[in-house]
Amino acid sequence: MVHDPAVALETLVSLGFERVLTSGCDSSALEGLPVIKRLIDQAKGRIIVMPGGGITERNLQRILEGSGAEEFHCSARSSRDSAMKFRNTCVTMGATISAPEYGLNVADVSKVRSLNAIAKNTL
Repeated sequence: MVHDPAVALETLVSLGFERVLTSGCDSSALEGLPVIKRLIDQAKGRIIVMPGGGITERNLQRILEGSGAEEFHCSARSSRDSAMKFRNTCVTMGATISAPEYGLNVADVSKVRSLNAIAKNTL
């Protein structure tokens, strides 16, 4: 979240950063794709610009091809049921409607493999 991503990129380069994770100043990497592409072009290999935010098997190829990125970040997670045995549906532990009380988000090995295969075929 920066006012001017081009200026921010130059600041990171001058400070010696090797990589920056960005959604292209938007709510997802797909929506921020034009900015990500401009940053990668601007970087000219001085820093790795890594797209991240909402990357899935459905949009990874488009993001990599549209940006020229060679790396990406994603959570690759799936939801699974908690192993908790006793459940009192009358009491909540602060969970919101969108977060199931008795569920967990975990890294999904099959998603990681799938995303990795997509990246290898794209790059």
